[in-house]
Amino acid sequence: MCMKKQVWKNVLQFIVTIATSIISALGVTSCMGSL
Repeated sequence: MCMKKQVWKNVLQFIVTIATSIISALGVTSCMGSL
């Protein structure tokens, strides 16, 4: 059980990191587009 919990924690952190990088990438792209 403890192992599974740890894995889920890592997966969630991984997803959050990717989502953040995608959002920041989109933000930069839209900023460039408005320029």
